Amino acid sequence: MEFAVIAQTLEVLEKTSSKVQQAATLAILFRKTPPEVIDKVVYFIQGILWPEWKGMPELGLGEKGVQKAIALATSTSELEVEKLYKTMGDYGKVVERLKQGKTAKPAGLLSFMKSPKIATQQKLTIEEVYNTLVKIAMAQGEGSRDAKIKLLTGLLMEADPREAKYIVRFVEGRLRLGVGDATIMDALASAFKTTRDVVERAYNIHPDLGYVAKLLAERGADALKELKPQPGIPIRPMLAERANDPREILEKAGTPALAEFKYDGERAQIHKKDDNVWIFSRRLENITERYPDVVEMVKRYVKAREAIIE
Repeated sequence: MEFAVIAQTLEVLEKTSSKVQQAATLAILFRKTPPEVIDKVVYFIQGILWPEWKGMPELGLGEKGVQKAIALATSTSELEVEKLYKTMGDYGKVVERLKQGKTAKPAGLLSFMKSPKIATQQKLTIEEVYNTLVKIAMAQGEGSRDAKIKLLTGLLMEADPREAKYIVRFVEGRLRLGVGDATIMDALASAFKTTRDVVERAYNIHPDLGYVAKLLAERGADALKELKPQPGIPIRPMLAERANDPREILEKAGTPALAEFKYDGERAQIHKKDDNVWIFSRRLENITERYPDVVEMVKRYVKAREAIIE
């Protein structure tokens, strides 16, 4: 799927304040997205490569690395890139402006980074964008910073100005869309003719919107209804809401009501399957390594072969 289609949609979303209209715009995109890549499209809109609970690496490219990649990709000095950033406050807009003003083909030392597709004007695809971003994240150890910059530079050279803007914003972790998971769920329900409740239940049980979207696109709403909790995959927890006045709480909860003190500490969702134990935080972070004593106690005292404990 051409990444230009996604970038165009992102630009529309950025200019749309209505959540209803954002969901409608996303639904149009999801309908035209091939099922085999819809997970990658959803991840990009979320601004992630994968759910945090999977414990996979982050992109790991800081502001200076992004600045250098933009400079290399547009044959511009880093000083000029930094100067533009101070004026515009957005590296995405900086790379868009620079690429709009650079119509000549890159030459010299940069030519080794150039893809053959640039010369043939082939379009960038979401698969290529996503897979390159994964390579950036997976580059670890000595020399990884240079490898990350080289990969991002090559990607930006292939991208048109609008595509480059959103790629850079993704790397920075600031897409500036104002689109949350709730809007994406509304859009998926609309695109594939099911209810928001069906999509949200699936997401609560399997908190990976890319996976949920792909399952829905490939197998339909019935497949989502069949999803069940699995040890090793965290469940989205119910979170308390704050209120300023006890009377407000009673109005919402109804009476009679039961209240209890809130104790400090870590809320943990503990999963066990055979000899494997996972511990997830209230934000679904994998915190297993922080609590080896809890892992040992679960292995020793929880007799069930499979269990999920909160």
